[in-house]
Amino acid sequence: MMSLLHSRTTVFSIGLLFPFCLLAQQDRIAGRLDPAKLAVVKGSVHPKARPENDRGPVSPSLELPYITLSLKPTPGQQADLDRLLAEQQDPASPNHRKWLTPEQYADRFGASRSDIAQIVQWLESQGLTVVSTARGRNFVVFKGTAGQVEAALHVEIHNFLVDGEMQRQFR
Repeated sequence: MMSLLHSRTTVFSIGLLFPFCLLAQQDRIAGRLDPAKLAVVKGSVHPKARPENDRGPVSPSLELPYITLSLKPTPGQQADLDRLLAEQQDPASPNHRKWLTPEQYADRFGASRSDIAQIVQWLESQGLTVVSTARGRNFVVFKGTAGQVEAALHVEIHNFLVDGEMQRQFR
């Protein structure tokens, strides 16, 4: 469920956790977040996180100071974003070089304020500390111990020796 970690940064995506709708400003989370409905996002495990590189689980007390929970856009949002990016690069387009502010991006492609608040509340209820939320409302940064993260997300965090460096990977 995680991409390969570099010393201090952890990035992962939640794509199947929330039922997304087409308009970002509408709430995507119906009801309360249910930890029993966490799902692995295909393709999020680094290809070098292979069994032969696995050096075992990390200590539950290991501090993870910067973990990014990235919210996956809906297929409709992604198509709209791809279209906008192409138009911004096309000199013939009325959107040529018309960049969005993070807030404009949030209103068009991000999660609703209510959904972000619910995610923050859930992370904090799991004993994790929210460090920041993106102005574009497409990710939340949090921190905690490996044990807290493993319990909250129902994952294991392992050390992997990759290209001579120790990395961490959620399994």
